[in-house]
Amino acid sequence: MKKALIIILLIIFGIGIYMNFGVDQSAGDNESIAGEPASTASDEPSSGEGAGEEEPEPPEETNNANNETVSFNQEALNGTYEEAVAENEPVIIDVVVPSYYSGDFISVLSQQFGTSHIEFNRIDLDAASSELETLTVNENSDGVIIDALQISDYNREMLPERDAARLENAYMNLYDAGKVVYLLGNPNAHQHENLAQVLEEDAEYFPENDYYYIDNRGVTVEDEYYDYDSETLTAPVEARIAQNIHEYMVE
Repeated sequence: MKKALIIILLIIFGIGIYMNFGVDQSAGDNESIAGEPASTASDEPSSGEGAGEEEPEPPEETNNANNETVSFNQEALNGTYEEAVAENEPVIIDVVVPSYYSGDFISVLSQQFGTSHIEFNRIDLDAASSELETLTVNENSDGVIIDALQISDYNREMLPERDAARLENAYMNLYDAGKVVYLLGNPNAHQHENLAQVLEEDAEYFPENDYYYIDNRGVTVEDEYYDYDSETLTAPVEARIAQNIHEYMVE
């Protein structure tokens, strides 16, 4: 009887141990499974960790205004320009033109060159070629652009008396004074054959005799060339003339 009781107690004790061990093992497995995502997440860098790192700075934008460069075709003026830029001063160019150039022409010309190192100054010239005397320009100017006065002669009905020699004298006087001088040929603003003939003759004569001559015979526009109400060249014509000046003077 005692042996039977002892055997029963051992069986109950064994079942209790088994049940207790099984529950603990199951709970441990559950804890292990539940902890895996957290462990995996901790191995990966958080999104905030990358935010603390310094990102490379984007390259600085180039300031075109500080990198203006112009190279003149004429060696003397180009040397003067380089010295002026080194000293942070402008090259000064006087523009001697009649009243048929509008008040905006100098601004259009400055915009065409696009640099603060060139200063254009307008000097009005009220004369036909046969009336031209010594030109007065600024003493401190480095260059001078002189209108060739073909339209002026046409407007005054003085084409037959046109005197190119007076233009040559004015040119050479300024040249001898140390200026770089240009003659500015006119477009055929009136679309007239007599004006066209003079323009053709001058475009041949002046370059052949080593004058800096800016030819504008090729200027064409879709609308009017000349504003007969204001007695000035139209804006598209002046824009093309400014472009031709730039192309002639600058490489």
